[in-house]
Amino acid sequence: MIKIGEGISATVYSDGKYAYKKYRPNYSVDNMRFEVYIQNEIYEHTDLRVAKYEIIDDMIRMTLFEGLNLADRIMKENDIQGLQDFIDLQLETFKYKDLNLADAFETFVTQIKETKLDDALKEKALASIDKIEKKYHLCHFDYHPENIMYHDNEPYIIDWTNAKLGNPVMDIASTYIIFRVFAEAYADLYLNTMIEKGFDKSKIVDAIPVMAFIRLRENEDPNHDFLLKAFVMGTDNIFHQT
Repeated sequence: MIKIGEGISATVYSDGKYAYKKYRPNYSVDNMRFEVYIQNEIYEHTDLRVAKYEIIDDMIRMTLFEGLNLADRIMKENDIQGLQDFIDLQLETFKYKDLNLADAFETFVTQIKETKLDDALKEKALASIDKIEKKYHLCHFDYHPENIMYHDNEPYIIDWTNAKLGNPVMDIASTYIIFRVFAEAYADLYLNTMIEKGFDKSKIVDAIPVMAFIRLRENEDPNHDFLLKAFVMGTDNIFHQT
C-alpha cells in the first residue's frame, strides 16, 4: 500500500481499490468504532453520497476517492458553480431527521461546561445555545469544501465524525465561521445565499457564539484564533455588509 495522506491522528493508505485509515498506536479503539458507527448510520439511513466504512484489522477501510476535493475545484479551477453545489448538498443533509445520532444541544452544553476555557466565554456560549430553537436535523458540524470529495465526477460528503442532530442554523454558523477564517472571500456569498434560501440572519447570528466556542475548545486556547474569540465575545460586527 502507498501513503496518500496524513493527519494528526491517522495516516491514510491506498491499495489502489480502497483507502485505509490507520490511527496512531495510542488512539482509542472506541473512538475508531464510534467514527465507523456514525459514518454507517448516515450511509445506511440516508440517500446522501457518503463512503461506507468497515474495520479491517486495526484500520478503517473506505471508498477510495480519486477526484479533487471541492476546495481544489473552486480555487484551482475557479469553479464558482461548485459553491452552489456545496450549498445544495448542505441543504440536502438538513432534510434528514430520524437518525440515531447525538443531540447537538445536550452534547454542546456538556462540552462547554467541561472545557478549560475562560468562564466568561462559557457563559456567552451557554447564552447563545439557549437562544436557538430546538430542532433536530442532520448537521455535519465540520462542513467545508475540503470535506466534499469527487468520485466518478459525483460529490461525496466525507468526515462525519462530528455529525449530530441539531438546528440547521448551527451548522450554517459553523460553516460561515470556517469560511471567515480560512476562505474569507467566499464567506459573505455563502451567508447571503443561505439567507436567500430562507434562513433568518438573526438566528444564524444567535448561533455564532456557541459554534465559535466549540471550535475554540478543540485547541483549549482562546488566543489560538483571534477571529473566533471575537465572535464569542460579541456578534455585533462579525458580518460584512449583507
